[in-house]
Amino acid sequence: MLFDTICAPATAPVNSALSVIRISGRDSLAVASSIFSNPAKILDRHAAYGSILSDGEIVDDVILLFYKGPKSFTGEDVVEIICHGNPVIVSKIMKLLFNKGARAALPGEFTQRAFLNGKVDLTEAEAINTLINSRSDWEIKKALEQMHGAISKIVSLIKDRIIELKADIEAGIDFSEEDIEFVSYDEAKNIALSIKSDLEDFLRRCRVGERVSKGIDVILAGRPNVGKSSLLNLILNEDRAIVSDIPGTTRDIIRESVQIGGVRINLTDTAGIAEPGDDIERIGIELSKKKISDASIVVAIIDARDGFTDRDREIFELFKDKRVIYVINKKDLVDEKSLDNIRKETGIDFIAISAKSGDGFKELEKAIADIINNDFVDYSDSFIADARIQSILNEAIDILCRIISLFESKELPEIIASELNELIYKISEITGEISADDILGSIFRRFCIGK
Repeated sequence: MLFDTICAPATAPVNSALSVIRISGRDSLAVASSIFSNPAKILDRHAAYGSILSDGEIVDDVILLFYKGPKSFTGEDVVEIICHGNPVIVSKIMKLLFNKGARAALPGEFTQRAFLNGKVDLTEAEAINTLINSRSDWEIKKALEQMHGAISKIVSLIKDRIIELKADIEAGIDFSEEDIEFVSYDEAKNIALSIKSDLEDFLRRCRVGERVSKGIDVILAGRPNVGKSSLLNLILNEDRAIVSDIPGTTRDIIRESVQIGGVRINLTDTAGIAEPGDDIERIGIELSKKKISDASIVVAIIDARDGFTDRDREIFELFKDKRVIYVINKKDLVDEKSLDNIRKETGIDFIAISAKSGDGFKELEKAIADIINNDFVDYSDSFIADARIQSILNEAIDILCRIISLFESKELPEIIASELNELIYKISEITGEISADDILGSIFRRFCIGK
């Protein structure tokens, strides 16, 4: 399997200007040359123009690119055929490649070969998949950083410190008869504590990144007919929710994603919280209350025409312990003095907006971004790391706790060195220096075909 020549479309099977078919393996050049009209023109890292032929008939005019291994993405000989973006044409070319001895690539197989050939480590390979599936500017930025070794560098620095500590412990064993002490138990314990602190900080940054990559949950809450659905439509810049003057129009939860400040926001429009008129409305209101309790940020909305009502006060009690942005909607229907009176009477610094015209929206957007920057103050310094990496870090911290206890009890250096060796192996799993085949298979199967 590892020595097969593989091929797959690297672009989506839709009608488009261009499509790319990727071939990798020791026979990739021979396979591509056998269906190309001008094989003599194929040179390393040069574009060759010609036709794909089937029994002498032209299938398509293409550009063919050849990358001689190991200077290629996979580390093998790689050919990319750039053809016209018609799925029928792509299918015909793929069948010709199969007939010449190539096989269909498995999901993620190109990246897996890049990993196995030392072109990328496991965290860099995973970052490629993260980049492809990113849904915000922040995720793209993080994925690119990790593709260029952001996680790998941290792992390398931590591992080097562990190796150095292990070397000092083992040196003490080798020179035990000379009564030479390379590092005392107390010094070694302090080094281990420092490494543990680094691992815990690494894990914390991974958890922050995981939370931000899933999206910050922002919920729109308030009485019926205060303009929650209109505000949702304004933020999304589309008519996603039905807008009506009839209270209780929104009975279900509407959830959409949008970017604010480069970060993905999971925006939820809820049923207006009032005395329910029927069972369906009652269920919607209960769902609203549940969503409020789970939200990171609540946008609490009142109607400028009604002022701050007793019902508003009751509703605001539901999220008194949450991060709240207070909004007066329909500012276009009242004068500025009325808005100031509401602020003075309540002592709340409401943001006044008009969901209809968009006036005041930038201030609301900034308020959401400010909370994200304050509550996730270190999100820019975090990582997008899945459960695999976080699990390894937890296990590594547990091993370090055992090692620290061994230093405290002045255990035999041979036992401590053995535990440090286990820790090195555990840390190495992050970058894939040591990984079981079934784990690798699970990781690369998540990739799209052609990557």
